[in-house]
Amino acid sequence: MLTRIEIDGFKSFRRFSLDIPPFLVIIGRNAAGKSNLFDAVQFLSRLAGDPVLEAAQHMRGDVADLFHRPTEGPPVDEMSFAAEVLLGRSVTDAFGDTAEVNHSRLRYELTIQLRATGHGGTQRPYVVQEAVRRIRRADDTWMQSRTPDQRKRLATYRSGADPLETEEDDAGRPVFSIRQQGNQGRKRRLPATSATATVLSSLTTATDFPLLYALKRELQSWRLLHLDPSALRAPDSYDDPDSLSANGGHLANTLRRLVDETATSDRPEGFLNDLSADLAAVIPGVIRVRLSEDEARRQRQIMVLTRDEAPFSARVASDGTLRAIALLAALYDPRGAGLICFEEPENGIFPQRLAQFVRYLRNLVDRALNTPSDGAALTQLILSSHSPAILRALDPAQAKKRPDAVFMDVVSRVQRGHAPSRVSRWRAIAGAQQLTLDDALDVATMVSPSEIAEFEVQAELGT
Repeated sequence: MLTRIEIDGFKSFRRFSLDIPPFLVIIGRNAAGKSNLFDAVQFLSRLAGDPVLEAAQHMRGDVADLFHRPTEGPPVDEMSFAAEVLLGRSVTDAFGDTAEVNHSRLRYELTIQLRATGHGGTQRPYVVQEAVRRIRRADDTWMQSRTPDQRKRLATYRSGADPLETEEDDAGRPVFSIRQQGNQGRKRRLPATSATATVLSSLTTATDFPLLYALKRELQSWRLLHLDPSALRAPDSYDDPDSLSANGGHLANTLRRLVDETATSDRPEGFLNDLSADLAAVIPGVIRVRLSEDEARRQRQIMVLTRDEAPFSARVASDGTLRAIALLAALYDPRGAGLICFEEPENGIFPQRLAQFVRYLRNLVDRALNTPSDGAALTQLILSSHSPAILRALDPAQAKKRPDAVFMDVVSRVQRGHAPSRVSRWRAIAGAQQLTLDDALDVATMVSPSEIAEFEVQAELGT
């Protein structure tokens, strides 16, 4: 679970930081930086497994476009990130080895530099700083805001040295120093002068560096669902993967696997009964989702049953119906547990049903967070929207500011010694509790109900 992110020098971000709860809605106008924030999350996720250049090439734009560009002058040549995470109690690698995670709160820091190489103005990104630091119990303000039961069940702390640092060797050259857990602090060193990949991406097993490998797997679990209707509608071969792709592909096989994993004699369709009930509450007329098996062709596809019509396949289902099925499936799936970023959940959902849909999504996130099982897989959901209607789908905020939603926009920033920039920022959204004179600073940086109302009018008018 991602609990805090800091970004500096990536796209529209300069000195940006945001604490992230298990469920968060980000609203703002187009070009406010919401998609850039999701890009930063996706970039960090890819860097845990891919070389820097390959990870950058999966982003929108050229490599140089990822670096912040001031309104005057050339782009910056460095970007840095920090991510604070909550890990599970154990991690299993691709070879089936499982290692205990004895410290579940880590802070990951990374700096990437763009350098000119060769001829013709070629530029390449290099890792120049990478560190993993233990978050101590006394300093863990995010976990302190959780309930006592959640703190006891979810977080474990163990004293010790930080697992990864960037330092200098005896010759003054930068090196990445990795500490082996339980080995008297002995270090493994890797050169950091021309690193084209992160240290995390080089780890392949859980046994030597359990904390670092658990962090790698956590970052790799972060997903941006950018659902493509054509991928959602496509039937699956029996030999296709059975996990949901980022574009929504293999939804039918994912549902089949989840049914097989949850079916009982009393509930032969397992979780599909729950998903159908959730979907019926937000899509008018839908009563059930089921799977159609074509044994001869070795294919399966999704079927939707309604009150007034014969069952119809995913090929003719609405985009909104398929998007809702895919997002619910992702949240139900233990294999897909982790951070899920999803844009514009209101698309294809009747406005009067949106509140019910968001409530179901939030309940699925809370289910794992509040379960009494220590081994429960945690799921986190960040929704982004340019429609203020999503706020009406959230429960009323009784506090001074909303804990589950923020507002993003772009502002001009001028700092001594730096070129002026247009940067993304976030602001808290005022809740129902009355603010006092002591809250003057918060009032100045908080989005008021009147500003939200103005934003809502402009959204309705399309301005």
